[in-house]
Amino acid sequence: MRTTTFLPVWLLASLFVSAQASAQSDGALICQDASIPPGASQVGALQPLFRDCPRVEDVDFTGRADARKYYAGFYSLGVKNRSMYDTAEDGVVIKRGALLTTVKTDSTPGGFPLLAGNRPFYIEAQTSISSMHPDNFPAIWLMPIEHNLRMEDVYEGDPKSFERWFELDIDEGGFGPGGHHTAISWSGIYPQYKKIQNPNPTSKVALDRTRPNVFGVSYDPATLTVRWWVNGQQVLEATQPYVPEIARRQNFYLIVSAQSRKNVNDYQMKFMGVRAFAGEATVQRTGRGPAEPAARANANSKAHAKGKP
Repeated sequence: MRTTTFLPVWLLASLFVSAQASAQSDGALICQDASIPPGASQVGALQPLFRDCPRVEDVDFTGRADARKYYAGFYSLGVKNRSMYDTAEDGVVIKRGALLTTVKTDSTPGGFPLLAGNRPFYIEAQTSISSMHPDNFPAIWLMPIEHNLRMEDVYEGDPKSFERWFELDIDEGGFGPGGHHTAISWSGIYPQYKKIQNPNPTSKVALDRTRPNVFGVSYDPATLTVRWWVNGQQVLEATQPYVPEIARRQNFYLIVSAQSRKNVNDYQMKFMGVRAFAGEATVQRTGRGPAEPAARANANSKAHAKGKP
């Protein structure tokens, strides 16, 4: 069974240095680039889904507006205050403790299409942070819209209230000198969730997060394989059991968050662009979805199991 594999350290270092130097020298924004990224081509995700240069005026601060690009809230935490966001010439500034998502706080779609788990896809986001303080915890990640307060990740044949979902962390800062990339298979009855996570997710090759970096991930439903990309170069891959079969039945959305470990350092995260691509459905969905409509749980008792917003 394949697990996580790193490229040779010497090759990884070379790729990071050259790619990062190129990105830093030309200051190119991915939201202005109409080409197909290599990570998308690799899995046959050639259909552009969306490409966007984020702006504060694109953010909904109520959590309820229809068809908005971004929402300043998360289903289990409510909406963040407008004062935690600022505008920049090349993006949106997210202050410590704030986040942006691409779905409404009631876990219904916004203006961007979801990434369907029965189709190959690739998504990447461009970000930077204001300092390299070890307390900083910037994150770019995907969650299935089915994991919500309605418990739509309870599937026919599973025990009552038993949830299953796939979380895909494109990158998280503060775990090491380089990128941190995880595929997590979650399951269980709240609050006794269990997870299986790919080992060795942290690169030892230093990454300057104060400079613009592009973090991407590709997903192949046929083989249940994900591959992570940094500044246009593949750095890591993982497959089963960390990428579970249930991923094929779920639909994913983006979260960009400026988290903190102990709130001892103020910092800002700049979100500069996002683009996503999909391929043709290669795996037919199975089953009929949730076994039954589950009662909406109390928002305060359904906090995210991983400690993120």
